[in-house]
Amino acid sequence: MNAIIVTGGDIDISLLENYIAENKEDVIISVDAAITKLEKINVIPHIMVGDFDTLADEKRLEYYAGLGKKYENLNVEIVKHDPIKDFSDSELAVDRAVKDDIKNIAVFGALGKRFDHAFANILILQKYKKIGVDITIYDKYNKIYVKSNHFILERERLWGKYISFFSLEGKNFMEKLEGVKYPIENKIIDNIAT
Repeated sequence: MNAIIVTGGDIDISLLENYIAENKEDVIISVDAAITKLEKINVIPHIMVGDFDTLADEKRLEYYAGLGKKYENLNVEIVKHDPIKDFSDSELAVDRAVKDDIKNIAVFGALGKRFDHAFANILILQKYKKIGVDITIYDKYNKIYVKSNHFILERERLWGKYISFFSLEGKNFMEKLEGVKYPIENKIIDNIAT
């Protein structure tokens, strides 16, 4: 099972809509006020997670939770957290997916105006990779993910025309990168160089 997590950052709505259409079986998790973006494309999430400090709309939460006979068919799981916490709403959404043994997660809206949120979201990729969860952050210009061990990139599956590699931990060995403008062979990449 896979999941699509929609957070409150900048989102290309058509990109999100197309991704959801191509991945109809995925569990959709909305983070805090991201529900407003899902509403624009008429998508009801399976789960809503957050402290809802940005949404601040109890009526909307009641609607999605299916409270009252009028909305009982929606039955969206609402996971509400205290706003005073040690984890971001995005990380809590990933935790919720992992609780259901989901190992492949696509995240939309993880980048945007706030660098602290974007940076924290990128660090989440590394944290969960260590326990076997593959998370990819998508936006209009970027596809960000963490790889470990040997891997092969296929040109037709790349996102855009640029590709960059960074080491998040210590030194990593890049055996070969070919078919690009600047090929690499037998190079060490470390976490203090760009």
